[in-house]
Amino acid sequence: MENNVREMTERCSVFSKCVDVDLDFQENLMSYNDDLLKIIRCCINNFIVNTDYSNGVLTVYGKSKIFLTYVSDASSNITTADFEEDFQKSINIEGNYEDVSAEVLVINRYSNFRVINQRRIDIHNAFALDIRITACTPINMIDDAENTLIRRDTVNYLSLIGSAFARAEFEEETIIPADSDVVRKIINTFSSVHCEETKIIKNKMLVKATAEFSILYTTDTEHEVIRRCEKSVSISKIIDLNGIDEGDNAIVNMAVGNIYVKPKADKNNELRMIELIGDVNMNVSVFRKVTAQLTTDSYATDKEITNTFSKVRLNVNGEFISDVLSAKATFQFDNIKIVEVADLSLNICDGKNIELNAFIRNQNSELIYVSQRKEIEMKSFSASAVYVKSFDYVINSENEIGIRYLIEFNAVKFEERTFSVVSDIQVTENDIADSPALVVYFADENELLWDIAKKFRTSVDLIKAENELKEDVLNNKRILLIPGM
Repeated sequence: MENNVREMTERCSVFSKCVDVDLDFQENLMSYNDDLLKIIRCCINNFIVNTDYSNGVLTVYGKSKIFLTYVSDASSNITTADFEEDFQKSINIEGNYEDVSAEVLVINRYSNFRVINQRRIDIHNAFALDIRITACTPINMIDDAENTLIRRDTVNYLSLIGSAFARAEFEEETIIPADSDVVRKIINTFSSVHCEETKIIKNKMLVKATAEFSILYTTDTEHEVIRRCEKSVSISKIIDLNGIDEGDNAIVNMAVGNIYVKPKADKNNELRMIELIGDVNMNVSVFRKVTAQLTTDSYATDKEITNTFSKVRLNVNGEFISDVLSAKATFQFDNIKIVEVADLSLNICDGKNIELNAFIRNQNSELIYVSQRKEIEMKSFSASAVYVKSFDYVINSENEIGIRYLIEFNAVKFEERTFSVVSDIQVTENDIADSPALVVYFADENELLWDIAKKFRTSVDLIKAENELKEDVLNNKRILLIPGM
């Protein structure tokens, strides 16, 4: 007996884990940096630059960009310093796979610092890598077999066509207001980025994004004044990804990676422009709705056969979800009297917390940095891209800030389910005695006609015709006439 076999090559999740990373840095100010008197803010941006999978080990390569906003010991003015550190993390993956794709998202936990002297700072950096690895796990499935009855089940599922890591660069300028004094120093930059649109054609995807920047700078005057300006940057990137096509759906997670912000002279040679140079990291996953026929059982009416089964995992009950949620939050800061908010940023971190970061002035006109996270109610998704679409704030009291915000998300939801499919059929030498011409059978509710037909070595079609049935599952108890083959 000849078997017709086809190969199923579904991409499945083979590893999913959140891995903690703890790093310690010793940073020394450069010769052109002023001695520090007091640190206002120490900010660390951790991001991924590449991944590599080889011999069961995933290696993640990344960078930690460290930004200091501090008070100069010499002038008592606010100044800045920045540092860059490389990191890599190796994770053992049980099993040896081919055609591996790795999606790695950074979840910033916390950082703290210790001032050793006026030129050195020790920094502890703690974050997590949210890792999901998918791989093609090919299996054989019987498509047809001679003189054999095949059970085929229709399954609707979401197929992960592929994933990719990409980087889009940007270089933009913004002009400060004409009535403002010229720039002396950039002292802080809040940034965020989100996907605006994706367009997929065969093997290519266009991603359009918007990056938002809020920049604090000091004026070049006798008494420095802190000013703020904003800049919105449009970013586009064409990503090559084999196998994708029109009609597929993409989930795109984004984060600002490298960023360099500096004053720039205009045509009058005055520092009235601010230049932004950097890149955005994109993690892309593309899904497709698929309907497939799975061979889940077989038998012969005249021979004993042996079925060999293989396992395949599919993402069933899949749906794509896009929505905007509005909410409010209150952030309280003890032992601080808030007189003015110089700048404020609101972002989603690790998909379940909203984080406020702000520079405020207290009752002594000192610039102080505050930060706080609050857990928010979010549905659980299999994969999602979530960001703050817009927000506004008000100072409720001397130690409380109220926020109203909109969260937008694009997500995919599914259940991973394992199916057994027939991968081989072996015929024995044993013949089966002829079945009776007609049998009376007392069937139970919800019994499958396939199971009844297999038991009596007949076919589902014959049972349906004899009993005037249309469905493959009985909706109540009844007596059936089972015809022989």
